[in-house]
Amino acid sequence: MMPINRPGGSLGRSQACNLALRLWGDSRITDDVLKEWLDRLFSRNLWLDIGRKRPIPHESHFQVAGYFFYFGHYYASLCIEQLKQEERPFYQDHLAAVMLPLQEKDGSWWDFPLYNYHQQYGTAFALMTLKRCRHTEISGSAKGTSTSQK
Repeated sequence: MMPINRPGGSLGRSQACNLALRLWGDSRITDDVLKEWLDRLFSRNLWLDIGRKRPIPHESHFQVAGYFFYFGHYYASLCIEQLKQEERPFYQDHLAAVMLPLQEKDGSWWDFPLYNYHQQYGTAFALMTLKRCRHTEISGSAKGTSTSQK
């Protein structure tokens, strides 16, 4: 088996695949499967991070390419949204802890020098991911009713 197809090499892609299979009705992709792969993403995140910002795709360990980093974390955030509400904060907090320290001094995020738009796509993925890391907030309106917001 090629290293890129082993669990360490597929960390970023597996999130998108699990989500797609689940959304298309594959009953094998249970909450436990999503949580197992989220746990793998967080415990083995260094494999993705080692490939981040390398100029040559797939030169890193497990043949990870830099452009898997924010892509994979974004799809992880979508997998988190598939979980029960009470199970999400644990994973949201872990995901935010991975993303926030990687912001560049100019406010952007980027993982791979892709043409001339690496900062734009990296920042877009990071912000879409971080938005999903916010816990649901309950706030009462002026009429005394409650609304849920993300």
